[in-house]
Amino acid sequence: MTIRTTFPDTKALGSIAQSQSTIDYTATILTDRDADDPPDVTDYGFGQPVVLPMGRRDAEEVAIGVVHGTQVIDPGMGGIGPTLGADGATDQFRPSLVDEPTTLIGIALLGSATATGDSSDGDRIETPDHSIPTFAIGHGTTVYQCPEATFRTFHFVDGDLSLAYYPRLTEVAGTFGAELVGAIAERLHETTKGYDDLLDVIERKVAHQANVDRGVLQ
Repeated sequence: MTIRTTFPDTKALGSIAQSQSTIDYTATILTDRDADDPPDVTDYGFGQPVVLPMGRRDAEEVAIGVVHGTQVIDPGMGGIGPTLGADGATDQFRPSLVDEPTTLIGIALLGSATATGDSSDGDRIETPDHSIPTFAIGHGTTVYQCPEATFRTFHFVDGDLSLAYYPRLTEVAGTFGAELVGAIAERLHETTKGYDDLLDVIERKVAHQANVDRGVLQ
């Protein structure tokens, strides 16, 4: 089974180029040289959920992640371009990855799940796991947009809404960790019912810690 069977209507965004850690990856965005329908900038914005095949032979696991940073690189200009993401993004997204103008995105993995293989099923995954994925994502693995229903289902572990990954996520996203958690919470506010209080508490907790770290609160 391939991810295209499980997620036949998902859009390919790019491919994995390197990793900074077990849960922090860099991907190159597809262009019109690579695809007939390349992604638009609105397809890989800050906080965009993504899904990736885990790469295990005869296995159905997928990794779920979010875009935490973006950089435009032109090697002819020294590899410096506008960035959106954590401090140190220019160190992580190395110009040596590309030999022509390219957009790179940083992807933080939130966890993994088992693909159901049923394209008629709106969520398309089961047994979500918010622990660090055991297996690495292979070089060249295609990154796809994650459907909203899949992203919502991923956040329900044993029947309850969970963002157990968020301490790790704020570490990866750095300065913009609170904003990234906020972007995820906003998506969940729109797609879930009855969990507004929990999501508000998580947002306030992360925002408070970010303000302390930034010296806004003493």
